[in-house]
Amino acid sequence: MNWLDAFSVSLQAEIVALVFAGVTIAGLLIMRRLVPWETLRENHEVAGFTFGVVGAFYGVVLAFVIVAAWQRYESANESAQQEALALANIFYLSRGFNEPMRSEMRSAVHQYARIVVNNEWEAMAKNDFAADSATANRLWDDLVAYKPADSRESLLLDKSLDQMADLNNARRLRYVYYSNDLPSVVWIVIYVGSVITIGFSYFFGTRYYYAQALMCGAFAALIGLTILAISELSTPYQGAVHVSSDAFRAVLAGVGSPGSTESQPR
Repeated sequence: MNWLDAFSVSLQAEIVALVFAGVTIAGLLIMRRLVPWETLRENHEVAGFTFGVVGAFYGVVLAFVIVAAWQRYESANESAQQEALALANIFYLSRGFNEPMRSEMRSAVHQYARIVVNNEWEAMAKNDFAADSATANRLWDDLVAYKPADSRESLLLDKSLDQMADLNNARRLRYVYYSNDLPSVVWIVIYVGSVITIGFSYFFGTRYYYAQALMCGAFAALIGLTILAISELSTPYQGAVHVSSDAFRAVLAGVGSPGSTESQPR
């Protein structure tokens, strides 16, 4: 459903609900023309039992997948927050160093946050992001090459390296969550299961076609909306529902430009 990413969540929901309901109702109409409702009514007992088993199984599958997708989204969001927090902590710690190290670290933090907000987040949203460690390597190089002047700076350097390690780990996780989707076999089960489950609803016959069409359409729309939710949550950096870059924007605003008066991340 990547083609839907350009639309808002409400419009996506409307499109998916209408498509699933429309296709299902059209299929029901074809079924009614091929098989009289009286014939279908004779098999209600067997069809009802089978439909109950299939529907329950598919419902469990959808519930499991949507919970897994939600946990994945939350983990991606948490990882992004940890990355931004580590970057802010590095800036705080830089204030304890002597010049020119203080200005160099502040400049490196500003560059990192600016590239994440202005370049990387947009590239991830367009599914065109390539992992690049140049900005992180600049911070690493500054810290590793620095020789502390006293015990206070030695302590600050140790803490900065710890925060840099946390930032690097969170950055790698961000790339993992960006590049990995749900396994293809899961999507096969979801889509094939939806066809089978909706198809079984055709094996019931009611005297009034419009009543059955309304029920089948609503049932299909519900399945479609659930699949849409899974699709949105499984790609935490693309689509209308995505992880925000606000944490990095806060760091960028707090650090300010490298030549400005020093401020604190909010």
